[in-house]
Amino acid sequence: MSSKLTVIDGFEFARSGKHLGGQARIADMDRIADALASNSGELEWTLLGRRSEDHEGQFELIVGISGELQLQCQRCLQPLQFRLMIDRRLLLVAPGKDWPEEDVENEHVDAIAASAEMAVEVLIQDEVVLALPIAPRHDICDPPTIRETKQDASPFAVLRQLKRE
Repeated sequence: MSSKLTVIDGFEFARSGKHLGGQARIADMDRIADALASNSGELEWTLLGRRSEDHEGQFELIVGISGELQLQCQRCLQPLQFRLMIDRRLLLVAPGKDWPEEDVENEHVDAIAASAEMAVEVLIQDEVVLALPIAPRHDICDPPTIRETKQDASPFAVLRQLKRE
């Protein structure tokens, strides 16, 4: 992540109904680097704070993230275009308060611990990590071909060669 982080007070942000938006450089997302075939480009993001309409007025953050990622296919090891579209509601839970159990089953609502210092870029990266497929693959592709070279030769063949010398 970049060294300059945007920090918000979660409850104050939601209470005030604030809104932020911007771009996140894919190259700055170090936690997804291993899954990428290319780290170029940016993702668009928005963050809206508000009082929840269906959770007894609890405060929440609405996170929206969109863009294209170039992942590595786990079958053929070639680049794979992945369209990212995230629209997530995050209920803010104060430290020491009970977590809402009924929302665990809803795939569009999660609960997170709120604090006075929440880094927006870390929150964005967390949501991207959670949205990535475990093993990205093309619908149809061939596994990479294996070429036999001297470097790929059996270690026992190399030992046999040394024994003859």
